[in-house]
Amino acid sequence: MKLSIRARLTLWFSSVVALIILLLGVGIFFGATWGLQSAADLELKTGLDGVSAFIQKKFLLHQMDNLTDELQEHSSLLPRGKMLRVRYVNGPLVYEAEPMRHLELTPPGIQRTLRQSVTVNDKPFRAIGKDVAVGPNLFQIELAVDQTEYAELNKRLVWLLIFSLPIGMLLAAFAGYWTSSRILVPLNRITETASSIDARNLGLRLPLSGTNDELDRLSKTLNHMLDRIHASYERIAQFTADASHELRAPVTLIRSNAELLLMEAPHDSRLALGLSDVLSESEYMAELISDLLTLARADGSGTPLSMELFELSESVDAVLARARALAATKDISFQYVPLNRVAPLYGNHSSLERVIMIFIDNAVRYTPPGGSVKLETWTNDGFCGFTVSDTGIGLAPEDHQLIFERFYRVDAARTPRDGGTGLGLAIARDLLDGHRGRITVESQLGHGASFRVAFPRADVKP
Repeated sequence: MKLSIRARLTLWFSSVVALIILLLGVGIFFGATWGLQSAADLELKTGLDGVSAFIQKKFLLHQMDNLTDELQEHSSLLPRGKMLRVRYVNGPLVYEAEPMRHLELTPPGIQRTLRQSVTVNDKPFRAIGKDVAVGPNLFQIELAVDQTEYAELNKRLVWLLIFSLPIGMLLAAFAGYWTSSRILVPLNRITETASSIDARNLGLRLPLSGTNDELDRLSKTLNHMLDRIHASYERIAQFTADASHELRAPVTLIRSNAELLLMEAPHDSRLALGLSDVLSESEYMAELISDLLTLARADGSGTPLSMELFELSESVDAVLARARALAATKDISFQYVPLNRVAPLYGNHSSLERVIMIFIDNAVRYTPPGGSVKLETWTNDGFCGFTVSDTGIGLAPEDHQLIFERFYRVDAARTPRDGGTGLGLAIARDLLDGHRGRITVESQLGHGASFRVAFPRADVKP
């Protein structure tokens, strides 16, 4: 599945923020755990040093007889509920607080301070132990503290981080979507403008925001490219128009001379055949030059077509006589099915007549003698138009759109033998574009073709 840039930016932004929150949360959790444990160890170490100093003092004062009672009193003064146990190493117990009886700790060993964490009845404890020499005696001193409050604090911290992750992702997704929307606004304007540029409005340029950022530099680069394309396109169109205009005179002269020579009815059959070929080719060249000149004018920056309001049947009636005569020359029956309703449209009267004749000429050219061509006008709720169908050779599905390309032929041979120039349907499409018209092709090889042309109705609001 392909995602849009906005969706990808939102996804990336959310993923990065989620990863940051996760790493930050893990760091905070382990940092808090280490900090609380270090604080507890510091308290226990301070308490152990205090107990050791207390026993040293009692020894120096020769008051070791009541050491148990003194340690009990000293234990009650320890802060935060610390528990104390003192015993002779490998000897009897001197003092043990009541809660310490349930704690089984690992002996610290000689000249070693041992810190350890133990759990009793699902309650966590942190403990410290050390062997301390006091005169000739060696005492094992152990202190422990209940870590339940710290464990609850860590648990609340974990739940806070768990809830923060999806909330942070949602906020990041919203922020990423909003930010990407703001960032892509100029890009959307560039896309809309670029998609509207075609051969008829090459003078359009991409908008500049004036920020001189990357998008502005991209727009400037594309505008410079469009300037070069526009200039080249105008030169080609001008050349085509000039060449077509200049070629009309010699081709007309060749055609006229061929007609005059044929009128003298020469006895040489080969000469007559040659003159007939010259006349046929000159007629084809005249038609080709006329079509090229039409396309060159359409591609150029000339004045737009003059538009007026008229009725579809007016244009059809203007070409019926020509259409019937054209079909009769090839022994093809022509049928017209008129629309019994008014179909108003807004356009150029002569251009529409030419479009109708192009489709009729195309149908007659590719329909064998004895076939039929039908012209039908129609209208619906929003459009009106005409349909030209025939019983000719038909088209393959892959050719339905290619036939509107200039000089395209179904057999791909650039030859005038069928009498066409390969430009008629291209001219029709260009003229229809100026009328906001649409063409639909229905055809199969060997089963004829149907061209349906639609225009927006002038009496219906778009």
